[in-house]
Amino acid sequence: MSCSSRHPCVRLSTRISLCFVTLIALGTAPFNSWGAVPEYVTSDAPPPTSAVSSEGLLGNAFAKSSAGQVSGALRELWRDSSLVLRPRSYFFDRDREVGDNDQAWALGGSLEFVSGWWRNKLRFSSTLYTSQKLSADDETDTTKLLQTDQDGITAFGQAYVEAKLTEDIHARAGRTALNLPYVNKNDSRMVPITHEAYGLGGNWNQNTKFGIVHVRKQKPVNNEEFISMSEAAGAAGSNDPLTLIGMRYSPNMSWNVGATNQYAWNVMNTFYAEANASWALTNDVAISTSAQYTGQESTGDELIGRFDTYVYGARISASYRDAVLSLATSSTDENSQIRNPFGGYPGYLSLMISDFDKAGEDAWLIGFSYDFATAGIPGLSTFVNYAQGNTPDSGPLASPDQTETDITVDYRFKAKTLDGLWLRLRWGQLDQSGIGADDITDTRIILNYEVALF
Repeated sequence: MSCSSRHPCVRLSTRISLCFVTLIALGTAPFNSWGAVPEYVTSDAPPPTSAVSSEGLLGNAFAKSSAGQVSGALRELWRDSSLVLRPRSYFFDRDREVGDNDQAWALGGSLEFVSGWWRNKLRFSSTLYTSQKLSADDETDTTKLLQTDQDGITAFGQAYVEAKLTEDIHARAGRTALNLPYVNKNDSRMVPITHEAYGLGGNWNQNTKFGIVHVRKQKPVNNEEFISMSEAAGAAGSNDPLTLIGMRYSPNMSWNVGATNQYAWNVMNTFYAEANASWALTNDVAISTSAQYTGQESTGDELIGRFDTYVYGARISASYRDAVLSLATSSTDENSQIRNPFGGYPGYLSLMISDFDKAGEDAWLIGFSYDFATAGIPGLSTFVNYAQGNTPDSGPLASPDQTETDITVDYRFKAKTLDGLWLRLRWGQLDQSGIGADDITDTRIILNYEVALF
């Protein structure tokens, strides 16, 4: 089925985007979400230990920030502040069958300051990120741990002011980290993507959360400078922003639905929707199901070309105690691949190396995760994914068929003297066959630490 401009899904997303343009005047909300499947959300968090975790990718996306302590004076503003140091070491090695291999080792991390609330209305935050070279193979780096010329990275990726409009609705302005499908920090390297944005979000009512955001610029993972959203999408020399709105409805703990629409001016419109449901059958057994849909089309001046495409996916998971088994599938329209220049791809089959979102690609995945706490090894967990994708063998959009196997092992140290230390070992292998095939093997060793200075 072709999702052309005459298709209902595209007509709907176009109408929604036009409405959003008239509604939005400010933008960024405190989006602090995590989901369990795509690479961009597993990159800085362990997998869930139960299938009953059906929050989805919009689980906490529109929730207001934690209120913290009430501060009514300047003295209390500083008394309730926090300063957190998060050092990180990252070793990345990529072996290719075709082309050059890449290897780099970087040391850095972040230093985050969050003030207390001034008169229970305003607070401020700033985060300094850095990534410095310990070793690297060549003068040109594609591991994205460093800048493309192998120089280090140091940038204030976050610097914002947040205001309580009401107890349930907050506004934020400045440089911040977003965690939405397609617009997110994708913290899978040394330094995350951050955005310069303005907006508000929170609880519309007891069951409904919302967010409205206008995003002006983006700082890529391997650069110190913020660039316009249209330039981040690939339109060099342009200066167009992105506007989005989203909502999530959750009448109870068992199921929820949500959607966002993201209008990248003169570039593209992306409509995303998801639904999640879960059931706890016994104290030890649970199952969950999820479905998602993306409709994407070029807009305005079509600065990165004309396209019109969609992808849909489904997932079912079952858990027993701390073991979770998942099956997922996705299918991408033959017209064009899915584009995600503003963050990680939210598809259920987004893995370490491939997103399985090429034009005409039909893919499936089996995944398994386990927390060894019940086996007497607290702090140790692992997840394994195997995916296979089939693509067109001929025509202008022909691409290689592919399979990928990923293994991740996490250990969070439980000793009191090592509290906050987290070791992650990752290995991924992509095997391709057909025109343009390139087999890739990734090895990654990541050491994270977190310490509250005050």
